[in-house]
Amino acid sequence: MRGLLYKDWTIIFRGYKSNFLFLLLFYGGFTALCRVSFLSYALVFVLGMYASSTISMDENSHWDAYARTLPVSPRQLVSAKYLLTLLLTAASIPLGFLLILLIPDPKPSLLETTSGMVSAAAVTLLYLSFVMPLSYRFGAAKARSWVSITIFVVFFGPVAFLALMKDNENNPGIQALHALDHVVENAMLTEQQFVFLVLAVLLGITLVCFLLSWVISIRIYAKKSY
Repeated sequence: MRGLLYKDWTIIFRGYKSNFLFLLLFYGGFTALCRVSFLSYALVFVLGMYASSTISMDENSHWDAYARTLPVSPRQLVSAKYLLTLLLTAASIPLGFLLILLIPDPKPSLLETTSGMVSAAAVTLLYLSFVMPLSYRFGAAKARSWVSITIFVVFFGPVAFLALMKDNENNPGIQALHALDHVVENAMLTEQQFVFLVLAVLLGITLVCFLLSWVISIRIYAKKSY
């Protein structure tokens, strides 16, 4: 397993070293000058994508055909990708906090920054939970395209539908917000407690999806012929 992680890490380091340094300088400068925090959250997604890009590199170099001759199982080969994804996503969070420190006072609150980082990590892992098994099944390029189209339809479709509704009283989105506000008031939770509860649920759902994705990817990879 350590050898597989080292192989993927070497590929990422050699392939993205210059790109990452440029992004880090650009994101840092833009964050400090424009006093924005969203680039620190984007950095989480970028590092997560670096890990998944090793699947494309393996395809181009026909690594998987060679890997079948090695004393490693499909479970180990796939697990290395998922573990690297978790490690890089986790490493991106302190880097994101460092970018936030570049913002002149007043800086975003700790609650806002933490919420942004956890949400960015959850979105990254959730996105990769769909991309990685599809990459093993259909190829990385097709997987990214299909997932991007699906995300656009699933998330922006309802938004466009609700925006077209003129009657606010019957708008499901407005009613859902009122219902959520009612639940929060009855639960006697502070704003901070409510945010942490939502983040914990979001992170829990994401990790379950990531675990299921890992199991599915192992089965797909084990049955695939190279």
